[in-house]
Amino acid sequence: MEQSINLNELTFNDKDRYVIITNAYPHEKQLYRNGFIHRRVKAYLAEGLKVDVFVLHPAYKKAEKYSYEDVPVYRGTEQHLRMFLNHKVHKKALIHFVNSKMVQAIKETSTDLPIITWIHGFETEAWHRRWFNFLESPESLRKILEMADDYYVAQLSFMNWFYQTNELDTTFVHISKWFKEHIAECDARAESKNSVIIPNVIDDNLFTFIEKPVDMRTKVLSIRPYASRKYANDLSVKAVLELSKRPYFNKLEFAFYGDGKLFDQTVEPIRNFANVTIHKGFISQEQIAALHKEYGIFLCPTRLDSQGVSMCEAMSSGLVPISTDITAIPEFVKHDVSGLLTKPESPIEIADAIERLYYNSDVFLRVSIQASQSIRDKCAVDVVIKRELEIIQG
Repeated sequence: MEQSINLNELTFNDKDRYVIITNAYPHEKQLYRNGFIHRRVKAYLAEGLKVDVFVLHPAYKKAEKYSYEDVPVYRGTEQHLRMFLNHKVHKKALIHFVNSKMVQAIKETSTDLPIITWIHGFETEAWHRRWFNFLESPESLRKILEMADDYYVAQLSFMNWFYQTNELDTTFVHISKWFKEHIAECDARAESKNSVIIPNVIDDNLFTFIEKPVDMRTKVLSIRPYASRKYANDLSVKAVLELSKRPYFNKLEFAFYGDGKLFDQTVEPIRNFANVTIHKGFISQEQIAALHKEYGIFLCPTRLDSQGVSMCEAMSSGLVPISTDITAIPEFVKHDVSGLLTKPESPIEIADAIERLYYNSDVFLRVSIQASQSIRDKCAVDVVIKRELEIIQG
């Protein structure tokens, strides 16, 4: 439970600490807020680092503190962050989902504090990158055009400066080469002068590989958010409708898990199929890992991804991913080697990929093994955390 605190009266046992600054973090009432950052923090703690988390958000009018799985978490406004940083006990600031207020607080209190900034997505994208979210109505389009002149212009102007400035000691961590070159730097119109590419970590100790029996090629799993059209869940539904016209359809099983404003309307066309189960609601990482053991194919088309973390988790468990040959996905899935990639906006190709695995058990078994091995080589805890610690402690 969170408690109000006086930041000026904080005491720290030592100065050998690191602070993670972000826009959201898991809480007992909000389990899904940037959980991938929490997984990093737990790994850092396991390696002996002392880590504090500060959540900067205008909704937190009072400075508060709580603990989440032994991680101390503070939250408040920009003013509270300045007070927090004034204690001068942190060796580096590690930022996720950066904005100008985070950096301004550092400039005003600790200009010599080294910064490592992870670039994930929307914080460095032009508004039109998510065009697919604004087609529902004239009102939604008008709203985003208003934001384009307000938030997006200001944020990208800030990123242009931040990528290039010599006022701060900053290292940028990009999740994928494609996103760095084609989105992050392109939209901000600046090269990130000191940068590396390290993918998001996948907990291979949780998402363990167990060789799949051939009959699992008929069991198809989808676990996705339904808050944005970027996840292309509508294409998965259309692929099921296409498969329903094919003679082997009743030998397939589908499970759709997820939640969000688009959930009900998206899955409505397939609710009445006897071989389709629909589960509305979010589920824990442990529940996801358990589901991975029951299915053989992971359905994850997309319209925009800097990595595709849920896809990579499924690959670690040995599911064969069916995704889209677009954006950063080919950096993590090699077609016909570690997964099957389809053309954008093509539910028929998605259906064809499922059909191919149905009729070719050897392909299913081969790709399942290679999917797990390839993603572990790239994203396993030991691999990613080692690279991140080299930068953090360097």
